[in-house]
Amino acid sequence: MTHEITGRYATVQNTRAYYDVCGTGIPLICIHMGWACSLQWHHFMPLMAEAGFKVIAPDLPGHAKSLPVNWQPFRKMHDYAEWVWDFINEVCDGEKPVVCGRGIGGDMTLDIACNHPSGIVAGMPFESAAETGSISFLSGYTEPHTFPGFAALVDNASTSAMHYPCDEEIVIESKWQHRCTYQETCVADMDAWNDHDVRHLLDRIECPIFMYKGEADYHIPEQAVLDTIEAIPNGLAEGGIAAGVGHLIMMEQPKMLAEACLKFLRGRQII
Repeated sequence: MTHEITGRYATVQNTRAYYDVCGTGIPLICIHMGWACSLQWHHFMPLMAEAGFKVIAPDLPGHAKSLPVNWQPFRKMHDYAEWVWDFINEVCDGEKPVVCGRGIGGDMTLDIACNHPSGIVAGMPFESAAETGSISFLSGYTEPHTFPGFAALVDNASTSAMHYPCDEEIVIESKWQHRCTYQETCVADMDAWNDHDVRHLLDRIECPIFMYKGEADYHIPEQAVLDTIEAIPNGLAEGGIAAGVGHLIMMEQPKMLAEACLKFLRGRQII
């Protein structure tokens, strides 16, 4: 069965938001990484739709087709997470979703699990941790004229942490996805990444958490992922390191990721 991906719009925090939808069933919210957009999930969405999910992937505010709230990019991870929470309440018709995300999307997933513990069925943060360090080298790149090589930096950042050899089409696709977001928003995403720290909130989590990281992704230390799993109480968290994959797991190995997610969800009796 072919599961078509269709685009829709919603109003979130009084601002137009774009999202893609695929399938019917349990809502699964997929939050993209910094600088990118919902296109990152297009290889993964039909696989989860086939398993009985209504897969919903928004463009975060200020990315691709979603307008920025109050015409300013978010610079705090919690502000992003609260936008996603409002988005969930707008599009899920009162049904609790499974939430997944990678990179800053994974950080938002953990933030939501901490701050809305009874509001989601499960969280699946990829390439993320309870605290995600600092990428301060981007701080001066808010205006294109100050760094004319920013496009080259984006291309490098979007592909350098992939696992090679990698399908050349996937490498090119990743570059184009990351080029669709305005430079100021890209820098603000890194401010949010630097701001993220929910280590003191992990004991609030009530739902199962599945954390997954590609072995070739140097943006997140393996130990940070393992420490987060260990710090989440009551045996709610599990996960590990995925061999043969890098920073863009849902594009590099979407079938592997879908199988790992479904194994987790079945093991936790969510499906």
